[in-house]
Amino acid sequence: MRVLVLTTDLSTGGAEMALFRVLKTLTAQGVEPLVVSMMGIHGQHFPTMGLPIYSLEMPRAMLTWRGIMKLRAIVREFKPDIIQGWMYHANVFAHLARFFCTSPKPPLALAVRASLTRFAEDRPLTKKVIQADAALSRFADRVFYVSRLGHQQHVDFGYCSHNALVILNGFNCEVFKPDLAARGWLRDQLGFPQDALCVGLIASAQPVKNHDGFFQAVAEIAHEFPHAHFLCVGRRVTEENTELKAAIPDKARACIHLLGERGDIPRLTAGLDLAMSTSHAEAFPNVVGEAMACGIPLVVTDVGDSAWILDGCGVVVPPDDVHLLADGMRTMLSCTAVERAALGERARQRIREVFSLDSVAASYLREWQRLLPSELKE
Repeated sequence: MRVLVLTTDLSTGGAEMALFRVLKTLTAQGVEPLVVSMMGIHGQHFPTMGLPIYSLEMPRAMLTWRGIMKLRAIVREFKPDIIQGWMYHANVFAHLARFFCTSPKPPLALAVRASLTRFAEDRPLTKKVIQADAALSRFADRVFYVSRLGHQQHVDFGYCSHNALVILNGFNCEVFKPDLAARGWLRDQLGFPQDALCVGLIASAQPVKNHDGFFQAVAEIAHEFPHAHFLCVGRRVTEENTELKAAIPDKARACIHLLGERGDIPRLTAGLDLAMSTSHAEAFPNVVGEAMACGIPLVVTDVGDSAWILDGCGVVVPPDDVHLLADGMRTMLSCTAVERAALGERARQRIREVFSLDSVAASYLREWQRLLPSELKE
């Protein structure tokens, strides 16, 4: 089965990583994927996983004649059995990809990877793309949603309901797993004492990820936990990002560390005492599932499906409340190591039972096979 996947961008963000994990899993089951990124690959640590990738080099996912002609050539040469859009801009573009296919046209599936919680704050162009995606969704054979909340929000917004299906994110528990040696490795690498508490926020530098709120919450509790260090990891989360660095309160500056984009996220995550998800809005945050798979408890904001995913294996706080975010961290850091480990063990078991990568990949494969004409089905 040849699957042409169009994505808006390729970076180390959650939506992109979820896509590549599914595709890599399915290559062993006879799926031949070809990934086409509208904007290209961004970030030195993006793992291609050996999958073929083409870039249309469209700035800010804006259509260009050169990009359109390049897509046409790719489609005509690859002759896909399925076309899969991945994220809003690429969903709209995927209809054009199907138009370029010779008859009979292949089935078209779309993937919505976000919630609409903060739609009012989106850029005008993004709003228009989402509106176009909604209007065109009735012409797709399937629309996959990554969260239950996102599904309901988009159907209420005007997306077609009869072709909708929720497929959650999946996690490879052989990659994201407890690692007793990671704790010492992380502290040695960063020059911290072995008894230091390490709290991690893994998120790119975007306003929706709420680094500012995290910094303010850390400032509230830093004096209570003098041996704690707060690690921020992600694209553009660096000392060179002057706007981000300026948001760190003076009394938290010594304990907040901007580590940038890294290629060792599973090991780093396993070395934490506590993981964070502080976003203003999410659909299904990958960092929550990844930390849980590593046996690390979390403090998360109650956005998207976060609270349902966590299922008591940590603390859930309302979004946009710095004081309650600080209280959540205080609660978890005041626990004993044994208490945090017990929460982490429960968390990993939940991921293994409900969110395994193999079961999620099998769901995509099953739905793609259902869309194929009978002569192409195995």
